[in-house]
Amino acid sequence: LEEEYKPAIDPLEEGFKAAYEHYRIKRSEYARALEGDKEGNLTKKLEIIEHIKNLLNTQESLNRTFNEFRELQRQWRDIGPVPQADLHSLWENYHHHVERFYDYIKINKELRDLDLKKNLELKIHICEKAEELLLEPSVIKSFGELQLLHNQWREIGPVPSEKKDEIWDRFREATN
Repeated sequence: LEEEYKPAIDPLEEGFKAAYEHYRIKRSEYARALEGDKEGNLTKKLEIIEHIKNLLNTQESLNRTFNEFRELQRQWRDIGPVPQADLHSLWENYHHHVERFYDYIKINKELRDLDLKKNLELKIHICEKAEELLLEPSVIKSFGELQLLHNQWREIGPVPSEKKDEIWDRFREATN
């Protein structure tokens, strides 16, 4: 008798089983879609790291390069999550290249400061030559040499901004 007993089908239980199966399918689809999104985000973040690496080799102005770097950082923050397995190595890779970029900016600034200092020294030397021309008895010779000094002046790059007016005034004074 016990073997013959079958409980009556409960419509509520059947409805629950169907709803639960539907939920499991939807949750699985969502998880697959989320993993796909994470893989896409990983690809985007790896591309950003490549762009940051390439900024170190650019010949653009430092200001433009830095603005591009800031934009890449904004894009990085806007991209969503990545697969958990790749999170740590991606983060390490990103921070490594951000540090390299900041080192590059610092080195470039130091090189630029050295270049400005060298240019200042060259322009001081030109000022001294122009001042020596005041002792030259031949006006024609002085004029010709002064023209050469003006050409050299123009060929030399910029000087530190705090010395720019001072050195120009000195050269102009010697020229007059």
